[in-house]
Amino acid sequence: MNTSYSAPNPPTRMRDLVTQAKEQNLLRLRQLQYILLALGLCALLTFAIIAFILIGDSWWQTVTAVCSAFLLVHFAFLVHDGAHFQIFRTPAHNEVFAVVTAALIVGASYSWWQHKHSEHHRNPNHMTLDPDVKLPIIHAKPQSTGFRSWRLIRLFSTHQGVLLFALMLLEGVSIYVASWKHLLRPGTVKYRALQITLIAINHSAVAILMIWILSPAIAGAILGIHLGLFGSYLGMVFALNHKGMPLITDTRKGDYLLRQVLVSRNIRSNALLAWLMGGLNNQIEHHLFPTAPRFTLRKLAVLVEQHCHRVGVPYNIVSLTESYRRVYQYVNRVGIGQSNDYICPLGTFQYSPQVIQTTAPKADTT
Repeated sequence: MNTSYSAPNPPTRMRDLVTQAKEQNLLRLRQLQYILLALGLCALLTFAIIAFILIGDSWWQTVTAVCSAFLLVHFAFLVHDGAHFQIFRTPAHNEVFAVVTAALIVGASYSWWQHKHSEHHRNPNHMTLDPDVKLPIIHAKPQSTGFRSWRLIRLFSTHQGVLLFALMLLEGVSIYVASWKHLLRPGTVKYRALQITLIAINHSAVAILMIWILSPAIAGAILGIHLGLFGSYLGMVFALNHKGMPLITDTRKGDYLLRQVLVSRNIRSNALLAWLMGGLNNQIEHHLFPTAPRFTLRKLAVLVEQHCHRVGVPYNIVSLTESYRRVYQYVNRVGIGQSNDYICPLGTFQYSPQVIQTTAPKADTT
């Protein structure tokens, strides 16, 4: 890294990037493209339902289970985009779209997910403030080993990366359970009645169709396949974004550009892979410009990468397989308490750009 470059101060370097993005028209809404995408997904979902009815009580329903899981993940991506105000011009329209799509089609609570996701964007990869850093069962952040010094548990912890990917099969069930717990808890829940009504319609319709058409054995297998693939697909996309990247421990707000870029990872992608990942392959750009529509993120990535190199900020981009490898290795290292090199020296980096290279080698600049 060229440390002789006199980088602009933190507010200026983000302001310069925003100016360039606006000049290239990369932050403008792409409402028509989103409408066409939503209509296309609705058409495919309708076709899948018709196919489910026509196929009847047959093991060929495994095909519809795979297709329905795939489609629901892409509807979830639309919910994500609506939550970030990427689709419509007004926040209210985006929010209503996200609430209805999440509850009626995906069958999950938007308000539960939105609260958690907002905290993540405000404090990405923060040891205590980012809810996505905490994972049940699996250790996902540095801590003392304690009882993990026992031989059997240490053996398990050393290879807990395998468990991370295996547990993604249960992510779909976890989402639905967490949604109902959120909606039925005491206190204020926005759109509570609407969400409960729409989710109940979704779950009831699925149950009626399965009882009406399928035998118990096939119904159980199809439901398991659908939920497992739905959860795995979502997990395999979202696990790549920050796991294995530097963690933040300080509470200073600091430099917005640094706070978002240093803890995020991009996946080197073509147009097909970008579509399959709902645009989240460009995680750095999504965090810097959360309201930017997914259709502009690939072009925005070129601009952001060039800008980061100019101002001396590491820009992490790897292949899909390399990203999975890093996540697996990171989770294993955390399992045995060997992950201090993932602590991000954010405050120091603001004054010495080379610190991130010497202190946290996992955040390379490829």
